[in-house]
Amino acid sequence: MNVGLSVGGDTPVARDGRAAPDARPSGPSGTGGTLAHLARRNAERWPTAAAIRWRGPADEPCHMTYAEAWEASEGTARGLLSLGLAPGDRVAVLSGLRPEWTTTLLAAAASGLVVVSLLPSTVPEEIVHVLGDCDARVVVCEDAEQLAKVEAARPRLPHLRHTVLIDPPAPASPPDSADSAAGSAESPVRTLSLDELQARGRRDVDAAELRRHSDAVGADDLLAIIYTSGTTGPKKGCALSHGNYVSVLRAHPQPPPRPEGAQEHTNGTVFVVTGPHTIAMLMQVLAWWSRYTLVFRRGGPDDSLVDEIRAARPQILPLVPLALEQIYSSVLASWPEEDVSLVVEAARAGLDARERVRRGEVLPPRLQEWFDATEKSLFAKVRDHFGGALRRVTVSGAPVSREILVFFLGCGVPLVECYGMTETAAAATTNTPDAYRLGTVGRPLPGVEVATAPDGEVLIRGANVFRGYWGYHEDEFGSVRDGWLHTGDLGSIDADGYVTLTGRKKELIQLSHGVAVSPNPIESELRTNPLISHAVAYGEGKPHLVVLLTLNEPYARKWAAERRLPTAMASLVRDPILLRELTRTVQRANATLQEYYRVRTFMVMDRDLSLGERELTISMKVARHVVHARFREELDALYR
Repeated sequence: MNVGLSVGGDTPVARDGRAAPDARPSGPSGTGGTLAHLARRNAERWPTAAAIRWRGPADEPCHMTYAEAWEASEGTARGLLSLGLAPGDRVAVLSGLRPEWTTTLLAAAASGLVVVSLLPSTVPEEIVHVLGDCDARVVVCEDAEQLAKVEAARPRLPHLRHTVLIDPPAPASPPDSADSAAGSAESPVRTLSLDELQARGRRDVDAAELRRHSDAVGADDLLAIIYTSGTTGPKKGCALSHGNYVSVLRAHPQPPPRPEGAQEHTNGTVFVVTGPHTIAMLMQVLAWWSRYTLVFRRGGPDDSLVDEIRAARPQILPLVPLALEQIYSSVLASWPEEDVSLVVEAARAGLDARERVRRGEVLPPRLQEWFDATEKSLFAKVRDHFGGALRRVTVSGAPVSREILVFFLGCGVPLVECYGMTETAAAATTNTPDAYRLGTVGRPLPGVEVATAPDGEVLIRGANVFRGYWGYHEDEFGSVRDGWLHTGDLGSIDADGYVTLTGRKKELIQLSHGVAVSPNPIESELRTNPLISHAVAYGEGKPHLVVLLTLNEPYARKWAAERRLPTAMASLVRDPILLRELTRTVQRANATLQEYYRVRTFMVMDRDLSLGERELTISMKVARHVVHARFREELDALYR
């Protein structure tokens, strides 16, 4: 479907975070369309069910029930209200994903406040930009290290009144002295511990008052401001309402009914790999909405990811492509190198057999016999890397290599590509395990419309679409026009409604002879080699593309050791055997693409791209403008 759009203004987000009087409804109306009562409801219905599981400082297993989570959330909500915060005020969280992050999110939902997410890697300059842009009144910091960054930024943050510390460096003041430590809302001091905040709230704010705040929350009121990952330009805050999230949660598949007499009171586990950003925000509220147990990744080295997934035994596993590529590399590394090509070929044959059965065909006896045997051996071993209890692995956020998709689908992993962005509360389209089309991101969720503009830009309309960027009027920025979100993604829609993404408008590379090409095809093909962690194409204004490559260090070291090559990255990247392997990879990738999409040569770095260096965004996408600027001299040298 192609549509032509006229430019029109939309209602800006009110600076107090409440819905503007004439704002268009963005979700179900009334308190039934909010998340304000979610934590209380689960605590009342399933008080002893495990809400969150995690590993403690000594690697000990820990868990929090729904009743305990509500007790913490209620205390935090009442504590924030005791500081004088009003509905719509912003509360920032500068922390890794942990139980206190989730309970603070639920506290904001229950009290009509707006939570703002900051990763632990955020630097003071970025803290100034985000907290100054949203006028945050309170910042909840994970530890003294994060608090120090806020203190460094504080002179430029006139609206910031309070900081709260989750892990204080010394024992917190006893609750009965919290008043002297915290001061009053009119004359606040600098920092309270989270325990002090909760004690103060329970003392100073009646539970009935919090209930009144919860009852007053509407579907159009803001729940969160999530700042975009910043692949181009300054970060902008996506203002997302309760109704935006509720519309996505209502469209999410319901868990299957539990067996009669089942002892477990939850519907399984959601394992969150990413930090507290777009996907993690949705997964936290999904866990409460559909009664899953939420499990966080501890955040160790990349090669521990598979071990953590296997231990968690998740039913729902949301991944970004980078994490899926890491798992793919780990799975292949579990076989001797001489067997890898046979394993990959078996997966291709397995997908073909599954597709034929899905179409209603009867497999020939010998093929059926091979498939049955392989299903119990090789394919089962692959699925065991995911813990053996999966209902769905979702992958979104960037293009995924077809080879990796074929491998996991062929092995029977219930993997589905889906599509969403921060501006759509993380979801817009999805495949399902029973209805998928390889190479697409699926069909629109119920209640969501997807179209394409004349230039191929993907457009989305629905209750999941945000009202705008914080502080921007739509006449000024223009991301939503006539109800349609202009995503910046390029794509097409087939006759059955499946959406295929082909690139980003702003990422198109204009070659010197006038052809504009997307970097995604060559980059995706190159990353199918488990040696390669990132591939960044370059060529604006040049006659052809070149590419910067980085290595998947754990896999590369193992690969090098097997060949008795140097395992230090600085030496390995100059080794002729590695360079020949990468050259063959580039040649294979080029062979699948049209001429303009091919790369002529490459450079390989002796380190990976880094979130800390801002070469990767919060959602682990490559920040092209940073990488291109940082390595421009070396990339330009490839044309000489």
